[in-house]
Amino acid sequence: MMRILCLSDLAWGAKERGNSGTGRVTGASFLGLAENIGPDVVIFAGDSAYDRCSRSTPDETDLFVNLLDRLVSAGIHCVVVEGNNDDSRGTYGRVRDAAEASPYLHEISAKTETVRGIRFLGVPTGAERRMAGSVREPVDVVVAHAPTANRTWLFDLPAACIVTGHYGMLVDEIAGKVYIALDCSPSSYAVVDWKQGWRRIEYVAGACRIEMNREGGGSSVSGTGCDIAGFRRLKRGEGSLPYHEEIAALRRAKSEAATLGRREVFERLLAMGIAKTHIERYLGRRAG
Repeated sequence: MMRILCLSDLAWGAKERGNSGTGRVTGASFLGLAENIGPDVVIFAGDSAYDRCSRSTPDETDLFVNLLDRLVSAGIHCVVVEGNNDDSRGTYGRVRDAAEASPYLHEISAKTETVRGIRFLGVPTGAERRMAGSVREPVDVVVAHAPTANRTWLFDLPAACIVTGHYGMLVDEIAGKVYIALDCSPSSYAVVDWKQGWRRIEYVAGACRIEMNREGGGSSVSGTGCDIAGFRRLKRGEGSLPYHEEIAALRRAKSEAATLGRREVFERLLAMGIAKTHIERYLGRRAG
């Protein structure tokens, strides 16, 4: 059984949630988390070298590279994809240089790499549509940093699991894939136990923990530390339509547009409560 720790949008320098003192997020925050969980692989799903969640004054890219060095020195493989903010200060090249120097560090933006027997595909911000149209070989885990409006393309990729950063926390089984969306680690993270597919997922959002287990041909879900509204939000999303229904409707509409017409399909999706930007990013602009 392989254990994967999933992180994104590292909140360098921000106050640690659940910490009643003045504790701030540092490399020790993530190293302590890794020590407690014992992962074989750590995924960083974007905005780790610089992020909107951060409140840090030191060079965050140095903080991230130092964290990677500590993890790989402990024999832990790290899988990294570039987020939209990562190179805001022109420093992300240091992450790529570190990856070239270590067999334990894998910068996989826009490419596929097998790590500990698990096949990963990296989808950086803005490459969702292009990669959905070009990737044909099946992979195990997609690691992305996709804005919500771009994420429908991720479900067109031949993968068993999607892990994305950026914002919009959610965990569910959608379109035959397990979907994990994270925001501002270390308060938000996920642990995936993997053996020829996912077997158990622990999803953490502050005090709320959701556990998904695959049992035989089905799966079970339970939550602890969550109020009813919080649990519902993490399982269905924040839109008026449950997220799994939105994804199903958008993917179905792609084929329906050829027979029903783009305008009719567009109007029906809007009436369902799906955001116009989500429709346009996946289907293009409405005709007429």
